[in-house]
Amino acid sequence: MVVADGDVNYNNLTHHCKGQSALQGKENADAKGIQIALSNPCFEFWYLLHFQYTTKFFKDYPAVKNALTTYLPDYEKAGDVYNQLAEHTAIAIQNAKRVEQYHLQNDSSKPFGIAVNPFTDIHQLVESLL
Repeated sequence: MVVADGDVNYNNLTHHCKGQSALQGKENADAKGIQIALSNPCFEFWYLLHFQYTTKFFKDYPAVKNALTTYLPDYEKAGDVYNQLAEHTAIAIQNAKRVEQYHLQNDSSKPFGIAVNPFTDIHQLVESLL
């Protein structure tokens, strides 16, 4: 399993992926049995879903962090927030599934790529671990 943010600059990827769209990269990974868990615009959107359901567009990481600090005022990217999130994991999974349904009902199609904002499928990884 590979976890990726939607706000990655795909023009700076290594030679293995140059010239590929994120969707092509996902299709190639799927063909090789590698799952990609995507969170757009950033991984912190998954954290935010632990506290609220939203389909609001987030421009970038700072926009998500701003919303997240409502619930985790001292949030830092390298910080350990497991204890603050753990009891809300079931809510986050439910909210992530609702976001996916929202996009399906609004003419987005699977597999979702970086064009779908906000989005995360981190819940699939978490469910497989649980």
